[in-house]
Order: sequence, then structure tokens, then C-alpha cells
Amino acid sequence: MRALLLLPFLLTSSLGGAQTPRLLQAEYFWDTDPGAGSAIPMNAADGELNTAFEQAMASDTTHVTGLHKLGVRVKGSDGSWGPVFATIVDVVQLRQVRLQEFHIYWDDQENSIPATYIDFSGPEHAFESISTSIPVPPEPGLHRMSVRARTADNQWGPVFTTVVDAQLRQARIRQAEYFWDTDPGPGSGTQMVAMDGIFFNSFEQAHAPIASTLGLSTGLHVLHTRVRGLDGAWSSPFRTVVQVDPPPPVTVTFDLRVALQGCMGAAALMNNPLRSAGLIPFSEPYTALGHDLGLNAGATTTSAVMNVTFPPGASVVDWILVEFRPALAPWQITASLPLLVRRGGTVATPDGTYPFLLSLPAASYYVVVRHRNHLPVSTATPVAINTNGQTVAINFTATSSIAYGTDAQALTGSLYCLWAGDVDRNGLLKYTGFGNDRDPILSAIGGAVPTNTTSGYSLEDVNMDGSVKYVGSTNDRDPILSNIGGVIPTASRSAQLPY
Repeated sequence: MRALLLLPFLLTSSLGGAQTPRLLQAEYFWDTDPGAGSAIPMNAADGELNTAFEQAMASDTTHVTGLHKLGVRVKGSDGSWGPVFATIVDVVQLRQVRLQEFHIYWDDQENSIPATYIDFSGPEHAFESISTSIPVPPEPGLHRMSVRARTADNQWGPVFTTVVDAQLRQARIRQAEYFWDTDPGPGSGTQMVAMDGIFFNSFEQAHAPIASTLGLSTGLHVLHTRVRGLDGAWSSPFRTVVQVDPPPPVTVTFDLRVALQGCMGAAALMNNPLRSAGLIPFSEPYTALGHDLGLNAGATTTSAVMNVTFPPGASVVDWILVEFRPALAPWQITASLPLLVRRGGTVATPDGTYPFLLSLPAASYYVVVRHRNHLPVSTATPVAINTNGQTVAINFTATSSIAYGTDAQALTGSLYCLWAGDVDRNGLLKYTGFGNDRDPILSAIGGAVPTNTTSGYSLEDVNMDGSVKYVGSTNDRDPILSNIGGVIPTASRSAQLPY
């Protein structure tokens, strides 16, 4: 007996890593497994096994008639063999298995529909692709669609039957989308693009940025796709399970510069009375403010770092928080680093290193800078961190164009700065009304006598001079009014972030 085996294989792979999944080898065996790599090799239908989806074939020789187990397996580009896929085969006497004719019919055999061959070369192979225009059943609803084939020796094969819910629709695709795990509702998924530039046919090839897995946690996820027809109706989602692995980490040199408006002087240096008065804590303040810093929680600096006064630009001003958010999922945080901003705008690690080494999974990130009582700022576009040894330089102080949004920073002195006055840390500067930033200042000094003051390392210390004041010179509420426009007290200013 000689049989031609032609089987499709799909390698289920891990997305989000650097390696493209590929099939490198396929094999089959009858009945008894000889072990991975020791079975009968199969050849790719296109001549080479080198993609994640392949059709493989083999020509088998004599085999005893009767029931046998056929096992197949494949090996991926990582060198590992997959599980055995097994099926039961009834081996019959030698036949001429070139296909001669196809019939397709609904419910019964009386309305048989001959099929048309896609290759137009006539029925001459044991494996054929066919197409035909199938008339719809006379009534919508559930129907039985059957397919059978006749070989060159004039024998009809078995009938293959499936149940079809026939709806009288114009079945042309106009839209396609995908989503991960949770259904956002038809039309609210991520749009896919037709390979030929437009959706208009009953059968379409579409693509989408699967790099969106960067926004997913490591582990198993369900990828859903669905399409919409000309009549506006959406199909049910088609689902597949995907294992997402973390991208490989890279280490880069990070050179970051930012400035804080609250303590900005008239020139190119910030003032640092908090450090001079010994008010800056040695331990980062952001965990206590509700931020999840992961392994960086509780980072500490030293008196040696705090005592640096020369050169003047290297003297510490305060703690800041820097977040790295994936470009395709900026609502998520890959890493949060508590760092020290210095008078000249340079940002150092708690041990005083500038610039410093940074290790992250290779990707593009929005870089977000936060301070305890200033509006946060983000890079206008994602920053690529993808090559070991590269230098990533971000200077928020030099130009407004580097920041996300419009008027996202204040030009104070000669540096662009984070807007001061977000006392309640809600991303909004308000002088009056519910949730304003002025009332906490009055409350901090006692709430009754507006001329009172209090000293310390305080969120209400907008100008960062170590003293909270509600009235008088260098008070902390006037900068808030100035930053919302200075004329209309009911105005406000919002943080501008890409999420």
C-alpha cells in the first residue's frame, strides 16, 4: 500500500519574545512510537520547513490492511519536539486515489452541487483545493451540508457532513478586529487591516500588531478575532490560546534631566533649601504616598550624597519618581524608580550615580516623571530601549516639544519645569471648588489663622522652601493661582499623559 500523507501543522508559540516561532522538522510513525527524532521524516509541501504554519507530506509504502494508529509530531526552532498527534486510519487495499469529482449538497442528495477546482488543471491529484458558489438553502436556519468525492477508479468516498446555521446575509467582510482575554464589545476591539488595503470580499486576509502582547502580563492569554459583514452584524469571536513570555532584558545608560518649577531660581539652577535644612528624607517618600514601586520600594540614599554641594549643579533638590510605561499599553507600569533630581536638572540614583545603568525588558516606553506636589510629565513619543549598551538621553528641561501634550511644562528661568501646585496629587491644579489645592495649605497651618506657618518636608510646601505659608511673601497658594492663569480663580490645569 502506498499512501500520500499531506498534513497542516501550526506551531503554537510564545509571543512577546525575540524569537520568531518556526517549524524545523516533522515526522510520522505507525502504531509504535520509535521515539522523538527516530520516526519517518516528512517534507514541507512548499519545499522547506521554516514558518510557524506548514503543510507537510510523505509517501508511505506497504502496510498491513486494517486499523492502525498514525502518529505525527513536529520540532520547533528551539530544538524541542511537540506532543504526538494521533489518529486511527483504516488501511484498505491499493486504490487509484486521484480525485475525479466533488459533490456538495444540502440536507439530501437530490440537489447535488458539483464543485469547481481552484487550480483549473482538472482532477488529477489525491489532494485538491476546491471552490464553488453554493446556493443558499431554501429556508434560513440549521442545515446539513455534505461533501463527498469520487476517485479515478469511479468509487465514491464517505460523506463528510457539518451543520451550518444558514442566514440570508450579504456575506462580505467590511471590518475586522481583535482583543485579548476580555471582550470589550463588538466594534470596540483593536482594528485589523486588510492585506489588500480594503475589506470587501467574503474571504479576507488581515493583519494587526501582535506586538501588543507587550501590554499583557506573562502567562496564558486568549486572543479573540471577529469580523463584521455588509449588513453590520458581527460574527462570533474566534479564539486561540497564546503563551506570552517576557521580552529579554537589555541594559542601557540612562541620562535624564528634569526641573521642578516650585524651587526654580532665576537662572539655570534650582534652589535646594530642603536639602540645606536637612528636611529631605533618606528613604524614598513615594511608597508612603501609595505608589507601588515593587523591588524599588524603600530605596534609601546616604548623608554623603546629600552633603554634596560642589559643583552646585550636583547638589540634591528632592526625590522624584520615574515610570516606564509600554508604548502599546501605557496604562501599565513596567518599572517605577525613585530617583534624586539635582540643582542642574540631572537625575541620579539614590547612591548618587549619574548617568546610571538601567535594565528593562526590550521595548519602547513612555517615560513619565512625577513629583510629590507637581503635575507629572511624559515623553511625547515612546522611547526605544532595545539594545544593550545604548545611551538613552531625555532632557525635559531643554524644550517643550519633548513633553506629551500642549503646554505640558512651564518655562521658568531658562529651564522647562514641571508645573507646581498639585498638592492633593490628583493630576489637576485647582484654586477653588471641590478638591482644590489651596485648602490643604490652609489646613496644614491649622485652618483658623491664615498667617500661621509650619515647617517640614510637606506636600503643601509648593515652593519647596521648607515652610508652609498661606499668606504673605513667598506663600504657597499664589503659585497655584498663577499656574491656572492668574485671572480666573475657577480655571484649572490638568496633567497631560498618554493614557
